[in-house]
Amino acid sequence: MLFNEWKLKNITSKNRLVRSATYEGMGDINGNPLKGLKDIYKDLATNDVGMIITGFCFISQEGRAMQPHQCGIDSDDKIDYWKDIVSYVKSISMETLLVMQIAHAGRQTLKKVTGLPVVSPSTKRSLYFKEKPVALNDEKIKQIINEFGDAAKRAQKAGFDGIQIHAAHGYLIHQFLSPHINKRNDRWGKNRSEFLRETILNIKDKCGNSFPVFVKISAADDDKYGLKIENTFDYIKKLENVGIEAFEISYGTMDAAFNIFRGTVPIQKVFEHNILFKNYNLLKRKFWQYFIFPQWKKGFITYKDNYNLPFAKEIKRNTNIPIILVGGLREKKVMDDILRNDHADAISLSRPLICEPDLGKKLKENINVRSICRNCNECIVMCDSENSLNCYGKAL
Repeated sequence: MLFNEWKLKNITSKNRLVRSATYEGMGDINGNPLKGLKDIYKDLATNDVGMIITGFCFISQEGRAMQPHQCGIDSDDKIDYWKDIVSYVKSISMETLLVMQIAHAGRQTLKKVTGLPVVSPSTKRSLYFKEKPVALNDEKIKQIINEFGDAAKRAQKAGFDGIQIHAAHGYLIHQFLSPHINKRNDRWGKNRSEFLRETILNIKDKCGNSFPVFVKISAADDDKYGLKIENTFDYIKKLENVGIEAFEISYGTMDAAFNIFRGTVPIQKVFEHNILFKNYNLLKRKFWQYFIFPQWKKGFITYKDNYNLPFAKEIKRNTNIPIILVGGLREKKVMDDILRNDHADAISLSRPLICEPDLGKKLKENINVRSICRNCNECIVMCDSENSLNCYGKAL
């Protein structure tokens, strides 16, 4: 099932194996993609990954995340950089689909990184980033919607087969979807999916109705008053008529980032590389490690395989839009069963493909394959460093 052709509304993938958006750390100081991305995508394309989704690309300087080498698509001068990468991968594997993920961080960034005020639907602070954001007014909201559309158009000009809107993990669109963060009394709060809807319509207007638009969404998050599965059902129903190609189902926000990924928490690496922690002196680190971290860790969800599957099954039963499942997928037999039982339409992997770039080929050749990824999460924490994408777990 995993390697059956996948026909969508506007595009066809040679199989149902997707590389989920993965931060590569391969942008220069201005967010221009470096040529090393070619090799990452080439390895995936030549090893039977049907669709490659890029790491999240910022649509504006204001929307940059705190990671130091994030790539962008915020200006026309970046088109040729991306065109060079796309052309190279297509010259090796024309049938591999390339999809760019576009994002605005909203309140999940820092002013010292962007040089601009942090913004959000409201002034509620992120528990993790802590900066008080400026509440967006109507004019600014419409500007950001246009920036999403312009970014998508640039991706289209660069040769991408489609875009994925990052509406998950606590970034700006997730903030609009959250009942806790978005308590606005205007159109953007009375219908919390309106921002996402208008963003999709803007992209379709600029890129054409046939240009594929995917959406990554958190089915729920850890905020007691935040996003619940019932909210997500409602939003997906309201978005069924805007031409979404597929929803990728994930979980959580950066306020509890390890509940997005799950697994080991390499706390020493956090202290060494995370911009929010690395300037702690030794005394403060020790205090945090022995008194704060144990309390913080109580809120972590224990890793188990296929942890987003229950959400995907429920959502799949409630919509006709195709569903991509991500999160703890490790065994070929299980992937095939998920697809065969119509619990999802495609399987999305991130950490396993960092660990084993040739995993797609292994999955195709052997029904008994299980990824060797140990969920050590060294690769996740090192996203905050100066290093580019790599697997550190194999060296442990």
